[in-house]
Amino acid sequence: MVRRVLVQNRFLAEVARMLSEGCSVKVRIDGESMYPFIRGGSDEVELLPYATSQPLKRWECALFKWKGRYMVHRCIDIRNGMYRMMGDGNLAQIEEVPEDALIGILNTIYHPDGTTQDCRDVRWLVRGRRWYRWRALRRFLIPIFRRLGWGECR
Repeated sequence: MVRRVLVQNRFLAEVARMLSEGCSVKVRIDGESMYPFIRGGSDEVELLPYATSQPLKRWECALFKWKGRYMVHRCIDIRNGMYRMMGDGNLAQIEEVPEDALIGILNTIYHPDGTTQDCRDVRWLVRGRRWYRWRALRRFLIPIFRRLGWGECR
């Protein structure tokens, strides 16, 4: 069962409620913290409920709650039961969250041109790992990508 909801980031509490009820949810993401992989305001994402029976892996993306805010970021590491999360568009901020803060798993990105991206595809996860390793260059690459109108790192 997939429910389609278009909301701004501040309404992700409702998305979290639907995920906790076992529904998959399709949402248009509002922020830019996942650019260039997700373009805020235009790309839609499908989130699946998080299941502890299938723990989040490195380089997968999840919806989680951190310091009272809901975010969709990439898992860059797992240490001592804590998931280290970072947005692809962020330069330095890393959120450390326990497993019980994870709410949903990013499954699919729907781009405005009709293309989709399977967010559990190994190639996409490898691109996420590579982008993380280039984080020192993000300060320069992100403005260039925006100027050129590039979305996802393909």
